[in-house]
Amino acid sequence: MNLKLGSTIKNLRMHNRFTQEEMATYLGVTPQAVSRWESETCYPDIELLPSIAAFFSVSTDTLLGVNRTEREKRLLEIYDIIDEHSETGDDTEETLREAREFAAEFPTDEKVQEHLADTLCRIYMWSPDGANREALKEAEKIYLTLIENTKDVDFRNKMLEALLALYSVGYKDGFKAESMLEKLPSMKYSRERVASELAEMTREKDEYRQEFIEMLTAHLGTALENYIIDGIPNTPDMWDKKIEMFEYVIGLYIFVFGENLLYYHADVAGLYRVIATYKLSQQKYDEALDVLEKMCEHILLENAVKSGEKFTSHFTNRLVYPERGKDFTPLIAHNCAYYTLNGKLVQKRYDPIRETERFKAVVEKLEQIAE
Repeated sequence: MNLKLGSTIKNLRMHNRFTQEEMATYLGVTPQAVSRWESETCYPDIELLPSIAAFFSVSTDTLLGVNRTEREKRLLEIYDIIDEHSETGDDTEETLREAREFAAEFPTDEKVQEHLADTLCRIYMWSPDGANREALKEAEKIYLTLIENTKDVDFRNKMLEALLALYSVGYKDGFKAESMLEKLPSMKYSRERVASELAEMTREKDEYRQEFIEMLTAHLGTALENYIIDGIPNTPDMWDKKIEMFEYVIGLYIFVFGENLLYYHADVAGLYRVIATYKLSQQKYDEALDVLEKMCEHILLENAVKSGEKFTSHFTNRLVYPERGKDFTPLIAHNCAYYTLNGKLVQKRYDPIRETERFKAVVEKLEQIAE
């Protein structure tokens, strides 16, 4: 707390020509208490600060001597750090310590508090040794507080989704996960779907319909990919069928977005990588290399996307992506390349083609992006 608080209260009181008795009556304290504050013998209880600020018609920042311009500048600096962490996923005990410091510095800022909870989950929910329940309880408490206090409906739903993942993956508690799921709005009443319906009725704002198509395709593509991998038996007699299905999903992306997939190049690259694993299992090594080269091509295309580019399909050509800052797209490509190199291509399944020139060329190109 600012050590000048007492003199600030005194100056504000005298400037507004209030007596200590008048101020004490308003706050429900004794005049002697006000006198002790002004002499800085002691400070008022923190619960009284909003009432004191209201009495003088000033903000609590003014009362505490906080330079709002500097504070806002500091918050923007923290936001930049948070955005970088969320894109790179580079979480360690050091980044957790940093997240705690940010949360202590801005205890009422939703994005800062969300960052602390997300960092706890990224570090402790996916641990190879099993989830750390105590750490996740801290994240759970933060999410619940944010859900209860936020006035932003979108942010509330985002926190519900995060809590749903915590319960499902971290706690493995199906009952709690189901309870969170019930609090989320259904697709039937989503803003994008309703806006699309209105656009259809009024023949206005085609962007609404295109945004709905874009969102629907993104979620459908992910759902189909996961279902093909986990929901269909992974037996040798099904591998060709699965490859065919993955190719249909790739066709879906191209059909909706056109040849210029922008940041959906990363999604298609991931599908080609999965197809390559089935080709390797079938010992079709040349075909596996063909697919890996296509994967690499899409990551390179992702890396070349510039802010302001548009999709070329008639279904989405009114949309402009990306719109998240100049560093957004390179981070997607970087993360995709890094994950592919260090999380996938190091697996033993790639040993039969590891020493080929074509495989080495793919690795070399990915390394340049992942640096």
